[in-house]
Amino acid sequence: MMLDRIIKAVRADCRASDFRLTETAKTGIEWYFSRTALDTARSVRTREYSLTLYVDGDGSEGRTRGAYAVSIHPGSADTEIRSAVNRAVRAASGMKNPWYPIPEPSTLRPAPMPSGFQGAAPEQAMEGLRAALYRPDGTDGASINSLELFLSREDVRVVNSRGVDVSWTEWSGFTEFVVNASAPGSAEVELYGNREFSDPDPGRLTSAVRELLIRARDRLRARPTPACDGMPILFRGEQAMKLYGYWFGNAQSKASFEKTAAFAIGEDVSGGDGGGDPIGLKAVSYVPGSTASAPYDSDGVPLGSVECIVGNRLSRLVGPLKYAHYLGIEPTGGFRLFELAPGARSIADLAARPHLEAAAFSDFFVEETTGDFGGELRLGYLFDGKTGTPVSGGSITGNLGENRGRILLSSEMENHPYCRGPAACLVPAASVAPAG
Repeated sequence: MMLDRIIKAVRADCRASDFRLTETAKTGIEWYFSRTALDTARSVRTREYSLTLYVDGDGSEGRTRGAYAVSIHPGSADTEIRSAVNRAVRAASGMKNPWYPIPEPSTLRPAPMPSGFQGAAPEQAMEGLRAALYRPDGTDGASINSLELFLSREDVRVVNSRGVDVSWTEWSGFTEFVVNASAPGSAEVELYGNREFSDPDPGRLTSAVRELLIRARDRLRARPTPACDGMPILFRGEQAMKLYGYWFGNAQSKASFEKTAAFAIGEDVSGGDGGGDPIGLKAVSYVPGSTASAPYDSDGVPLGSVECIVGNRLSRLVGPLKYAHYLGIEPTGGFRLFELAPGARSIADLAARPHLEAAAFSDFFVEETTGDFGGELRLGYLFDGKTGTPVSGGSITGNLGENRGRILLSSEMENHPYCRGPAACLVPAASVAPAG
């Protein structure tokens, strides 16, 4: 067995103080379409090994630990495995981080992550996914130009030198699509979209494509973004999710240890009463439809849920054992997902006031350390209190720190790839640069 051969090589080398070995077996299907025609279909079957070696040493301030990860091909000969081990040991030996432990076995056994794909082969689900994606094709003169659809089952096993040996199954789906819209006298519009999923949710996939087709149509009639500095900005979907990650990122033990966090334990994350919705956030191991759902973290630590921000106050940090040890706090495991509590107002209430809805960017960024956010606006909707007008061009920039305590969150909730949170949010303070 390949896993046993790798462990044998590590122990025979004798220089590593600890190890973690992850085996990932993947079985999947990939379909590639041009317009509506299937161009290419292929099956994928892979097995990957990731080995992390930990090498301890002594430094001027005490015991140290270095860690280095290498990938090992499943067909590797023993000499190649030994070479990879030697490379990892040499690299880890040159790192002098303060010492930290790796996880010990736990008696906790989280329940498997539910998935509607469970019990079926990837081939059985593909036709239903394809049909859902193409259902809105041709909406108002916009159509799908190309589409790629992937679905895979991944069986993961994590073993370490302290006795951890855990396994679980993940389902991972991904689609990306390009749509086009054209009209006489206008340049053709081409937009790109994608979705990740771990459940066969036809409604969500259909909505994703329909939304992009509508955006392509609206880009055709959009006028240049006018001067509208000072208007609140309405964010939905992916952009809203990225903004919510600001609070989750600053609830990480790594951010606290590295002194990059925007707020500390016990601090009011709202910065005072600014009229916005209170922030409540918990780290979770499962969000329906998310490919990041997993019962264990990458170290093999079992995950549950942890209340991080309660009533606007940061009450607990989350993160891998390494940073919990450095900070002297109770370890939680490394979470990838979170849930942000809803606000008091509906989307209709948030959208009733004059605002600029930022629907699509060429590249939208949120810097968790500074709170800066922004991007070049590809499509927005300027609402004056009575009507909405599609606009394009210019840019939006702002800072979440300056908006602390003032952001309004919708009462409706949505599941996003890395969180469950309000479907929309209204950010009152941002700068809007008009189209050139």
